[in-house]
Parts: sequence; structure tokens; C-alpha cells
Amino acid sequence: MATNKEKTRARDTKVIAAAWRLIARGGVTALTVKALATEADVAPSSMLYTMPSHAVVRERALEAIAPRIRDRIGKLPADTEEGPERARALLTSLLPLDDQRRLEASVLVALSASALTEPALQPAWREVDGTIRDVCAQALRTLGVRGDVVALDHLHTFINGLVAQLMGRGDQRSAQWAYAALDRELLRYGG
Repeated sequence: MATNKEKTRARDTKVIAAAWRLIARGGVTALTVKALATEADVAPSSMLYTMPSHAVVRERALEAIAPRIRDRIGKLPADTEEGPERARALLTSLLPLDDQRRLEASVLVALSASALTEPALQPAWREVDGTIRDVCAQALRTLGVRGDVVALDHLHTFINGLVAQLMGRGDQRSAQWAYAALDRELLRYGG
């Protein structure tokens, strides 16, 4: 039998997943108590204990992104050798090339904009951005580039821009252009 803590955690996971779907469909303003409760299939009153405000929901929704990225990176095949293939796998894992990563990117883009004016979101945004930057640093290390902050800044900016372009273009165009752009970028570092 599940404990109260496990039930609360399961409900919160449901609510965050529902918040992600609402944000992806209608932006941050879609996060009303009624819409969120309906989407999560929970009573509005049950959310009040752990998510007492919209701000807390937005914060938790943003906080959920970095662990997902780290989990995805952790599941990459360990047998992939260092070098261009490993760098490409690391960086591709950041791109919205499937439904789950597209959902994640939608939430990140929407809540990143909110973080500009909501100080409470800034620590969670910094964690997500730092996680993305760490993956970029890992990719550079697999290519033999270490300690080059300018290269890291450039690759991090490139990946953020590539994510934005993929999100803006949606499914209207094959993602092959993104792979080609990534491969060309990796050539800059000997990949």
C-alpha cells in the first residue's frame, strides 16, 4: 500500500505532466487551477497542499526539465567511443526531435521567457541552462576540446538556437537539416 508521501509524489508528477501539456498547447497563461486540475484529473483542492500557487507550479514544471536531460544523457550507450559520434549523440539528445523532447522544449521556451520577469523561476532556469551547458562541455571533451570557454559559449549558443529553430519550424520540414547543421558545427572542433 502506498504511503501518503508516495501518493503525494505521484499526484505531483501527474500535475507537472499536465502543466507541461497545458503550457505546450496554450502557453503559461493556460495554467489555470481549473484547467490544470481537469488535465491532471485531480481535485483542485488536492493540489493546494504541495502546489499552492501558479508560481509554484511553474517553478516545479521548470525544475523537472534538468533531471530529464540528465537521465537521457545517462541512458546513452556507454560503448560509443569518444569523438564525433559520441559528441553528436550527446548534442542530439538535447534537440526536440521526438514528441517528449518537443514537449520538454516547449515548456523550457515558455518558462525561460517567464524567468526573465519572475525571480523565483531564475534558479530553476539556471539549473536547466547549466545542464545543457554541461552536455555541451561533455561533447567538446569527447572531441578533445578542454578549457576553451569561448568554444563552450559558442556551442551552447548554437544548440539553444538550433532548439529554437526546430521548435519554430515544427514538423513542417524533415529534421535532416538540423543534423546537417549539427555535423557542420562539430567540424569546427575537429569532429
